[in-house]
Amino acid sequence: MKRSTVSVSVGALKLLLTAFVALVHGCSPRPWLSVAKTGSLTDLQRFVEVAASRHQFNESRVLQLAQVVAQREIATAADKGASDRLLGLQACASELYWPLEHRSKGKDDVAAAAALLLIDAGLRDPTEGAVSHATSGEGAWRAVAIRSAVSPELRLLVYSALIDADLRVRRAALRTILVEPLTSDGAALVEVARLDPDESIRQMALLAIGETGDPNSLLAAHELWDEMIEPSRLAFLQALYAPASRARGGAQILARVMQSSDSLEGVVAASLLCHEPPQTSQYAVGRLLRALHQGTTSERLVALASLPPNEADVQTEIHQMALKGAPYLRVASLELWLKSGRDLAVAQERIETIAASHDVDAFEASRILALRGDLSSIFRLEGRLTAPLAEERIAVVRPLIRLKRWDAVAQALTDDHPAVRLATACNVLSE
Repeated sequence: MKRSTVSVSVGALKLLLTAFVALVHGCSPRPWLSVAKTGSLTDLQRFVEVAASRHQFNESRVLQLAQVVAQREIATAADKGASDRLLGLQACASELYWPLEHRSKGKDDVAAAAALLLIDAGLRDPTEGAVSHATSGEGAWRAVAIRSAVSPELRLLVYSALIDADLRVRRAALRTILVEPLTSDGAALVEVARLDPDESIRQMALLAIGETGDPNSLLAAHELWDEMIEPSRLAFLQALYAPASRARGGAQILARVMQSSDSLEGVVAASLLCHEPPQTSQYAVGRLLRALHQGTTSERLVALASLPPNEADVQTEIHQMALKGAPYLRVASLELWLKSGRDLAVAQERIETIAASHDVDAFEASRILALRGDLSSIFRLEGRLTAPLAEERIAVVRPLIRLKRWDAVAQALTDDHPAVRLATACNVLSE
């Protein structure tokens, strides 16, 4: 019989041999690290899957893998969403300082994002930035220049950037103002809150007005209330409660909103004021109790988060909403019930039923039970690492890290989507 021949490349043979030796003997260097540095994603997924099936990952090894994965993602990032991914690394920027510093030496938008992140994270002196880029044709580099314009004599340059055509430049100008807000910033910020075409920028400007503590600007912003949509109104309420503004008329405006609004804004104002002096706080607590009894789902969630859960009236509402409430509201109520330490069997059975369902709040129920040590819920969370949306998979990672499910976390570091890989790496490094 003619002997068949199999052609195997030398590189593939070396890769397989390395994996075999490391898996059998558990020795270093571990193959997934070298593959993470220079190999393909497919090869890395294969190696990590085998190692995870043998339960070879622990915290130390996942930390090593996360560092290497993040370094490579930063070094190779060049696609459309790369800049946004890098700007989301503020929580772990110090652990990734050198990869970010090296990437910032480039000329593209991603290099600018790395430079911007280093400044925002306090890892680079903003005065070292090139303010000369303020006239650059590239919006990403104009943003770096404006974020570097922290000297008082450059404030007019920052104000001019508030009307730049590029969203990134306007956002950088607001962040520069927030580093050291001045009372004199208020007028320019009110104009941004009134005229900017982007909702997130208008909200950011409102928050910045609160940090200036300028009473005239607070009143001018309040005059825009009828033109604001709900997210901007909530941002303005937060601005009113900022320390610089609360004592300069902010608390009084909050009280008026609490007393006059029958919507979510009134409930949020009450939640901010419930720890103020007695006369104000008593009214605020009453407003929250009313929202808890008859408010919308959002209003009840705010009230639940603000009221003391051991009060008799609150306890009664918690039990009723846990058994009959709308999605999310019932899970929030069940979480409080479980923390109360009383009559836990009913709450446990109810939340287990939701966790095992296909309801929209099943993930939240599983997360709560998993963090309480329920093994079935832990397995359900791990199963969500194959969810269709990258955002869903990212949401699963943090509880899995808290639960020290290192084999599952290692596999998330090899996800098909770069956003999942980088977010997972950052979560691991920042814990």
